[in-house]
Amino acid sequence: MTICLSWMIFIMEGQILMILVIMPGVWSGYWSVIFENQCALKGTSVVIKCSYDYPSDHTVTSRWWSKAQYIFGAWSLVPLSRLHTPPDFRYVGDDHGNCDLEINNVRHADEGAYFFSFVTTRNRWTSRNFAELSVKELTAVVQPSTVTEGDHVSLSCVSGCSTPTTIVWFRDGQLVPKPVFRARREDAGRYYCAVLRQETVTSNLVALNVQYRPTNLSVSIDPPQVAQSSGVNLTCSSVANPAAVNYTWYKKTDYSSSMLQVGSGQVLTILSVEASHTGLYLCQARNSVGENNSTEVLLTMTSEEQGSRLLPVLAGVGAFVWVALVIAVLLFWRKRRTCAEEKQTALDSRLSGRGSSSSANEDQSDTVYANIHTFPSPPPLVPAAPDIASHSQRSSRCEHDVPTSYEAEVTYSAVTIKPRNQSLRHHTNNSRAPRDSWSKAGESNDSVIYATVAKSS
Repeated sequence: MTICLSWMIFIMEGQILMILVIMPGVWSGYWSVIFENQCALKGTSVVIKCSYDYPSDHTVTSRWWSKAQYIFGAWSLVPLSRLHTPPDFRYVGDDHGNCDLEINNVRHADEGAYFFSFVTTRNRWTSRNFAELSVKELTAVVQPSTVTEGDHVSLSCVSGCSTPTTIVWFRDGQLVPKPVFRARREDAGRYYCAVLRQETVTSNLVALNVQYRPTNLSVSIDPPQVAQSSGVNLTCSSVANPAAVNYTWYKKTDYSSSMLQVGSGQVLTILSVEASHTGLYLCQARNSVGENNSTEVLLTMTSEEQGSRLLPVLAGVGAFVWVALVIAVLLFWRKRRTCAEEKQTALDSRLSGRGSSSSANEDQSDTVYANIHTFPSPPPLVPAAPDIASHSQRSSRCEHDVPTSYEAEVTYSAVTIKPRNQSLRHHTNNSRAPRDSWSKAGESNDSVIYATVAKSS
């Protein structure tokens, strides 16, 4: 009985010893290794926490990390130095109990079980347990992904790891201040989330579609200047999401403020514009969200054809007026010249007539003496010469047409005709006395002839 009990105690001690050796993080005599499992986001850095212990009379001479790899149908421990090179894996522990391992730029291939081994001056130890690393990714979610302008939107980012992280949001590279907001059309775009201070670690892209009714409606007229009987196109443009699928055209009636539907489609075409087509037009655009109207535009008609018909008439009238003006100027100039010539001819004829009569008198009476007196202004003409009267009748039509500029060059004189004194022939040396007597006689004699004497040019 004693032998059986001793045997049972021996077996139990062996089982307890085996349990102590196999159980992770517990003492196996003086040897132990304690791990913490880690979850990391793809692209981030993570530190696997680790601590180990050994007898105090031992000194650690070397240590390393290994990863379990399934090779040729069996699991094997492969040192990390054979799998990766720094800085992907870096030992950040020491030789006195800290065995932390840092992994940078974590990838899905880094997932798995990691073991720690060390060697002392008297023994070596490999952990019987392992640290498990799981790699996750950020997942962005926009709810709802399609909204109408003014609805609420919620952004959420799922990491898959229980480790708390601070998340920030971006839209098309721009920071989003709040993950919950009321949607505007400017909020449409592609969103992603990232870890604060590790913005290179990003989630997948998700799109937010913000729908709204047509806005910014405008109407263009082509061509802008429309002539009668010509064609014109009115085009309606709008900004909408989704795009407007229905366009309706209206024209304001002349007799009331109501609008009359005149067509449909984005382009309204009028093949031959008439006066009845002119007026105010607007278009209405509609999509699945709603509808909106444009501002009114005025369609006018220019009288281009009528103007083209009047142009030759106006040109002809202008040419006729110009020719008539030229002819009038020429006639006026010719008339002035004719009148001047007639007056000059009349003057020349008077002078030549007087000259001939004086010669005749000289022939008859041998000598005629005249006393000439100059007056400051023209005296009245004496109708003694018939040629002067006839000239007055002939040139009366020119007196008011041609200015008598030549009268400034006329000297008016009184000529006294005296019979020849026979005694003067013998007293030529005493001519002063007779001239004085003649002058006195002329002053008292009524037989005075007034004449005009023109200066020669």
